[in-house]
Amino acid sequence: MVLRKKIMLLTILSFVLLAGTMLVFADQSPADFYKGKTITIIEGFGAGSDFDIQARLLAPFLQEATGARAVMVENRSGGAGLVARNWLYNEGKNDGLTIMLDHGPRNIQNSLFQTEGVEYTWQDFAWIGKIVEENVVFVIDKSIDADSIEDLAGERLLVGVSRPFYEPLFLEALGLDEFKLIPGYPAVSERVVGIARGEIQSSIGNAFSFLDSFDIVKPLAISYSHKEYPGVPALRELVPADRTKWVDYIEAFHTAQYSFIAPPGTPDDRLKFLEECLHVVYDNPETEKALDSLGKNKTSEFIGSNQLAQITQSIANMNPEEISELKHLIEEKYMILK
Repeated sequence: MVLRKKIMLLTILSFVLLAGTMLVFADQSPADFYKGKTITIIEGFGAGSDFDIQARLLAPFLQEATGARAVMVENRSGGAGLVARNWLYNEGKNDGLTIMLDHGPRNIQNSLFQTEGVEYTWQDFAWIGKIVEENVVFVIDKSIDADSIEDLAGERLLVGVSRPFYEPLFLEALGLDEFKLIPGYPAVSERVVGIARGEIQSSIGNAFSFLDSFDIVKPLAISYSHKEYPGVPALRELVPADRTKWVDYIEAFHTAQYSFIAPPGTPDDRLKFLEECLHVVYDNPETEKALDSLGKNKTSEFIGSNQLAQITQSIANMNPEEISELKHLIEEKYMILK
């Protein structure tokens, strides 16, 4: 009898303690939750990549904004971010302490085109926000006698690429139908060397990455006006009306580029807190100075989860014919095997 009473007392006490614990967690604000914790930013392109550099640059600003004890960057490279996304989707903890700085367009493309090895559904990720503008530039060998896109009409140049994405969209928008893409040049630096050797004559890639190569290449078009590319026309200024839909695609994908995402099921209040903290980082004047040191631009305005959701939903609403057309353009139309 005494033993039974002790067991009942311990059971009641356990329930009381559990209820108290649940009450504490229920009353805990996101700010309290993050205080003293460690946030991990996953990036899927490897140490020294543009994503790795940006993540490490932004980490201390995000640490200050969230009140976290530390913000760590973890490299999970492979498959142009595919390895990292698969891990985040299937194994990443959805407690709000693990996020990813991602190549949003690759995320969407791989899932949309049902690329081999994809183990995630891109719409299921939680899209948090972004603060860095993507800007892609089209360059040609400086020795080529052409100073504008019009000068290239009818020409057939070889364009070095890693895995095609923005390159065929640019070519289609600009009407450079005779150009051909040659894979096997993962980094911009390798493409510049390829141009210097005469293996290829053109490239399309991150504008920042070409800044030290103007002795070898010359830029003829860029996604958006850029302070480091004075006089280089923005893509939309060059494209005829019947090709503007390709610019629309490029700009939509640019909006998703460099976005922070979290695993499915991450609590809404923590996602909102992270978004607010990213906004604080965006508004910090020191962030802009740090980005300037890399030749990076902040977006003209902070892009939050709602705007990202609108962009991604517009892509999700594409019909099968549109998806098939986009897939053919990106993966087949301009490609030749190296």
